[in-house]
Amino acid sequence: MLLIGGLPAHILLVHAVVVFGPLAGLSAVTYGLAGRTRRYLAWPLGALALILAPLALVTASAGEQLQSTRGATDAIQAHARQGDILKVTAVVFFFLVLLMLAATFTPLASRIPALASLQRSRPARTAALALGVLAGLFVIYQSVITGHSGSFSVWGG
Repeated sequence: MLLIGGLPAHILLVHAVVVFGPLAGLSAVTYGLAGRTRRYLAWPLGALALILAPLALVTASAGEQLQSTRGATDAIQAHARQGDILKVTAVVFFFLVLLMLAATFTPLASRIPALASLQRSRPARTAALALGVLAGLFVIYQSVITGHSGSFSVWGG
């Protein structure tokens, strides 16, 4: 089992996911709905999505290690199922953020010529922004649900 400072890594890593998940989701929603913020949010949003995906995978792996050493109650199994959903959600979110940025962020398209046609297509931009907003909302939701099920498994009785 992976330990950090003598504590199971999952216990510490989960706090980063609880912060980065909703923050990345809120950034994606804001980026998608408030066009004037795109110039300022593009790089932070990309960085948050890039951090969240591997962080969710590592946190889930550490949780699985913790579960295998401590056993699994019904509440822990429910939390593990929610964690599996969050793990997939974070990876899908990363790719949808990339799509959203590719369709709307001009400095990115100027470096990758194939993206220029994506930016010229208004329906493609609109679809990419809509998918990004929906993904952001789902990341927020799934982060809260997963965190709640985890805290319930520890403190819920």
